[in-house]
Amino acid sequence: MRFYSVQIREFVEVPDGDVEVFTMKNGKKAARATTNKDGRELKLFKILSKDDAARLGA
Repeated sequence: MRFYSVQIREFVEVPDGDVEVFTMKNGKKAARATTNKDGRELKLFKILSKDDAARLGA
């Protein structure tokens, strides 16, 4: 899955197995992941479209 990192201002690819899908209070599906890039730990968040949520099995 492709996330945008505000910290490093570029897109980051994260394997689908490392992505956690959850439901926000408003009922929408979202994803979060933690990854390392260039020695920095990045915490990533993304609101999912219906297609992405279905692909990830949410």
